[in-house]
Amino acid sequence: MLNITLRLIGVLRRRRSVGVAVLLLVLAVSIVGNALTFFFFERGPNPDLTVADAFWYSVISISTIGYGDLSATTAGARIGTVFFIVVLGLTAFTSAVGVGVEWILDRNYRERAGMGKVVARNHVLIVNFPNERRVRQIVGEFLLDPSHRNDEFVVVTDQIEALPFDERNVHFVRGSPLSEETYHRANAKEARQAIVLSIGYNDPNSDSVAASIVTILAHLNPEISVVAEVLDARHSLLFNGAKNASLVYTFRMSNNLLVQEAQDPGVSMLTQAIVSNQVEGTLASTKVESPLEPSLGYRDVAIRLLEHDVNLVGIIRGEEVHLRFEDISLTQNDRLVYICPTRQEWETIRSFLR
Repeated sequence: MLNITLRLIGVLRRRRSVGVAVLLLVLAVSIVGNALTFFFFERGPNPDLTVADAFWYSVISISTIGYGDLSATTAGARIGTVFFIVVLGLTAFTSAVGVGVEWILDRNYRERAGMGKVVARNHVLIVNFPNERRVRQIVGEFLLDPSHRNDEFVVVTDQIEALPFDERNVHFVRGSPLSEETYHRANAKEARQAIVLSIGYNDPNSDSVAASIVTILAHLNPEISVVAEVLDARHSLLFNGAKNASLVYTFRMSNNLLVQEAQDPGVSMLTQAIVSNQVEGTLASTKVESPLEPSLGYRDVAIRLLEHDVNLVGIIRGEEVHLRFEDISLTQNDRLVYICPTRQEWETIRSFLR
């Protein structure tokens, strides 16, 4: 049904384009015709008249402003004004204005209905729409970070008819998240990151759909960084081979946190604080992009970082997580996970370690 609607709109737009071209042609003829007629007949009684003055008179007359600084005094100029301005020009001008207003309204409607093509660059895709609150919270978390305050987001889903909220930097593309055409309209090739949400907590096919989406995105944009929500940890095999993809096990994390809070009250409050941009002291990570000479053990790394209010929590090396720092040294491509008031680039971290 959506494809039929899009084809119909395409036909109407092509016909409208022809009509707009005709209007613009008539408008140009009326302006040029009136200007030449006015100049030809009026330069006799007004020797100082220039071609620029004649065109000025045409434009001001056709826009119905009429400053009165120039006016037709000869019979020929008046007849030209009646024909080119009153008969041709005003009709074409008002029609062109109407088409322009209609185009703006149509563009806004297509944007809200997700039928347009996004022109954003270096944006974030949010694929699937489990509910409004989750999507708005994700966008809000990004915008709380000063470095992402001007980011643009594109919601890609066929689960809603129109975006239920209006945010300046949030766009909407309606279509199947398993269709390449949908991602072409979302300009996925120019996106820097994608967050793939579950299609529903009670849907047994949610993880397989998410894995398929990750594969499509990697095919369209091999450099895109993808974070996918996985409901069942046993389905992680579906994502094997997915490049630049990180998996978040929603239920496992929430269940672990429930048990941890039951055993150690206060853990939940701290966890909520460090994983949110709403409070100072967020959980962040930085990749080690270059080695240090001489090599530095992570115990010393933690001590030196702490002097700069960077609290090292753990190290990710490949598929392994290290929470103990004995007998392990800083190595290129490690990822440092830490708590810090602001997210730090590697060069800044490196300067802290000297």
